[in-house]
Amino acid sequence: MGVLKNSFALFAAAAVALACQAQEQATEQGSETSPAVDAAAVRQAIEASDQAFEEAFSAGDAPTLATLYAPDAVMLVPNGPRVEGSAAIQETLAGMMQESPGTALDLTTSDVQVAAAGDHAYAIGSYTLNGTGPDGSEWSDQGKYLAVWKNIDGAWKMAVEIWNSDNPPAGTAMEEGAQ
Repeated sequence: MGVLKNSFALFAAAAVALACQAQEQATEQGSETSPAVDAAAVRQAIEASDQAFEEAFSAGDAPTLATLYAPDAVMLVPNGPRVEGSAAIQETLAGMMQESPGTALDLTTSDVQVAAAGDHAYAIGSYTLNGTGPDGSEWSDQGKYLAVWKNIDGAWKMAVEIWNSDNPPAGTAMEEGAQ
């Protein structure tokens, strides 16, 4: 039993040493071959996409909105099912805009973090929506969002998106207490 235990300990120590050596080599190679990630340029690209999103959403232009998503993107809609793929996202957004035409959207990105490899980033921000309901009444919604962005052939596309309102759910005691 002692020989087996010592053999296992020796094997584990060798595995750890090899793993550390492989990590050091990968880090050295990565620093030699990977250019530094320009986080400011990534943030600027994401903010430009946010501006394009605001304009397309406010114009009710679902096809343009769909171009801002990766082909395999996932949208996690509040109080709704998971939506997968840019075509399904386009359909979902078109339905939302059809329910409340003329809705104005304002996005404010507060934080962008870029992966060291420069292939992914995430953005955290807030939004404000203003519109007119089918009955002519004006409404407003404020909330926050998280978007994961993916660099696809030099273009930043949304890969995952989720948002939710800061307002209490309609028809709840929380909403009645807020008024």
